[in-house]
Amino acid sequence: MSHENNVLHLGDDINTDDIIPANRATNDDLDSLKHYALEHVIGAGELLKYDVIEAGENFGCGSSREIAPIALQAAGITKIRARSFAEIFYRNSINIGLSLEILGEKQENPVVDAIAAAGGLMSFNQLRRQGQISIPGSLTPPRPMTLVEKLLGLASRNSYVQPGEVVFAQVDLALSHDAVAGPVAQTFYKQYGEGTKLWDSQKVVLVADHFIQINDIRADDKAYLMYEQMIEFAKFQGCHLFDVVSPGEATGICHVLLPEKGFVRPGMIIAGTDSHTCTYGALGAFSTGVGTTDMANIYATGDMWIRIPPTLVFELSGTLPPKISAKDIILFILGQIGCAGATSKVMEFRGSILAQLPFDERLTLANMAVECGAICGLIVPDEVTREYLKNRVSEEFQEIIGDADAEYERVYQFDLSSLEPQVARPPKPDRVVAISQLENIPITKAFIGSCTGGKLYDLAQAAEVLKGRQLADGVNLFIVPATIEIREQAQELGYIDIFEQAGAQILKTGCGACINSGFGVLAKEETGIYATNRNFKGRSGDPTGKNYLASPRTVAISAVNGKISDRFD
Repeated sequence: MSHENNVLHLGDDINTDDIIPANRATNDDLDSLKHYALEHVIGAGELLKYDVIEAGENFGCGSSREIAPIALQAAGITKIRARSFAEIFYRNSINIGLSLEILGEKQENPVVDAIAAAGGLMSFNQLRRQGQISIPGSLTPPRPMTLVEKLLGLASRNSYVQPGEVVFAQVDLALSHDAVAGPVAQTFYKQYGEGTKLWDSQKVVLVADHFIQINDIRADDKAYLMYEQMIEFAKFQGCHLFDVVSPGEATGICHVLLPEKGFVRPGMIIAGTDSHTCTYGALGAFSTGVGTTDMANIYATGDMWIRIPPTLVFELSGTLPPKISAKDIILFILGQIGCAGATSKVMEFRGSILAQLPFDERLTLANMAVECGAICGLIVPDEVTREYLKNRVSEEFQEIIGDADAEYERVYQFDLSSLEPQVARPPKPDRVVAISQLENIPITKAFIGSCTGGKLYDLAQAAEVLKGRQLADGVNLFIVPATIEIREQAQELGYIDIFEQAGAQILKTGCGACINSGFGVLAKEETGIYATNRNFKGRSGDPTGKNYLASPRTVAISAVNGKISDRFD
């Protein structure tokens, strides 16, 4: 990090928790945002000294929170130059009129230029609605296409598309939650008129899950206000709403809840105001995170602009060793390609390993694709997918596959027959080592939950470990079933009793500690091991805390041993 002539020089993988920490995310006051922008990187208020940011790869990775570019813009940043941008941050910045430059990029993009010239997406779409701007069809000639190219070609009514071009794709499902739905509603009404109705209320789902437990660990009246705004909007619009079932307890964490309730089907285009919307790619849907402005425009028009992404294929072969999970697989991949290894691309998972994974594990693979920089993690539907959908979905769906001779940016081939448990060191999920290579790391906190680690299969792995055992002295283990249905199934299967007898604390369903908003967060200088998806500084507690990422099984064993480990002494 350096600065000269009011240019702030930063490195690779500057994430949205670096830009504006999660514990600042309930306050949209611009004076607050500009003061705390990059507080954990250069100090609170320091960004006000700069006009331009120049950075390396994957700038803006992490969550889909649009307040990240808003905070930078509020602090006086007029331009960001980087070798690459995380796709959601890129879209959010273009949408609000923040100037970006991709260093070395030569490809022209007239739609992006037109959005920027109009002053952002809102102004651009107002011109569209007035008939002053029209979106031309793709000029791409006939060519073999990948799965994602076919999905987006169909959704944009183009016979052929290719990576890099921008299309407007029709959205089949729009998701938001209590951390963003209120601001989206305000933006929607401000731009399109108070009382304006959604383009299709039955294609919108709102979920209370993110900040509903925040007051358990710190006072935050604005979190409840955002929740109330979401509830009011949902009731007025008549869209789908999954409210709390009791104070501080969600019906479910959105990325596990929506597939469970049958909202996700193969072939769909899904947008959500959360970067882990990529999870639904496990069912053969194109699903991606978007920001506040994008979602407000989707509410009005039913479509979104998107750059057609190239595809990286991950051929996973071999026989998976016993006790190795999808979390180990995706951490291994992160260690191989890094947080910027799939920036603005799609990761398509294939190979014999998939047949060895239960459906819950496929969700884990797709869920953490965004940690590699990808906008979606895709798995072609098969019999495992159909079996999962059988009692959940009544509507017909279309299974789409890529052409046999389609062009892929790169094909990775990994034989996982010798894979051992993987652990990601803080402060990035790509700082991965095999557990046998990890030094002795004592812990005082362990957490099994979130959209990544709170599914029924995750809890089953933890229960197998904890049955008949006790937590180490001084270790607190928190377990969070991802949905109420999963909690009930875990109760019937005896998992909850096993957890309680071992000394674990069963928390209410919700995002909680994963986003520094509930019990289980790291205290000052504390070390913990979490079955969540991110370990950025301050992501799950105090910025001086150290969060190691691992599978639910490894987390449970570590809680018993009092140190990070994958076996008992």
